[in-house]
Amino acid sequence: MANFKEIYRKVRSVSSIFTPSIKIKEEAKGLKGKLFLTAFENGQEVYSYTSPNVIVNTASILIARLLKDSSEPTGGITYLSVGTGDVAWDTQDPPAPTTSQTLLEGEVDRKAISSSNTSFIDPNTGDPVGNATPTNIVDYAVTFSESEAVGAIVEMGLFGGDASATANSGTLVNFRTFPVINKTNSMTLSVIFRITA
Repeated sequence: MANFKEIYRKVRSVSSIFTPSIKIKEEAKGLKGKLFLTAFENGQEVYSYTSPNVIVNTASILIARLLKDSSEPTGGITYLSVGTGDVAWDTQDPPAPTTSQTLLEGEVDRKAISSSNTSFIDPNTGDPVGNATPTNIVDYAVTFSESEAVGAIVEMGLFGGDASATANSGTLVNFRTFPVINKTNSMTLSVIFRITA
């Protein structure tokens, strides 16, 4: 029986004969994301920020791993992490996020994501539809309590694959930098990362 490499080579040689006459006009939409941040102190909103986020290059590796064998990585997106960035950054104007980012520069805390804090979103209304009706939009929502993620927060991202509670573990899927949130131990920080496929 032919192995995978032999089959692949034969398919490539046959497809090269026919490829010049094939015109492909459709393209995959690709992933995109959006970030919603809200900080509260004594029940009052003290900070709000909304921005597109950057889907990083390593996201495609995680997707390929999941498509090949869903048991190979331990999971999809499983953690949301926040950080203080690089010590050389201007916290009021940190560098723009790039697709080559693989880790947070100064991770200080991360929260686990489970089915209870994710929801599919109706693409027509923008309303959550729960997890029973899959759509192409998923929200990942976490809240850091008063005692969590205390510090000058300027970056965050979603991690998956082999991610664990250990900082910098797993595969970074998306990343965002933003003007500093000086989170004190009297503030809560609510984060929603939205991924659209």
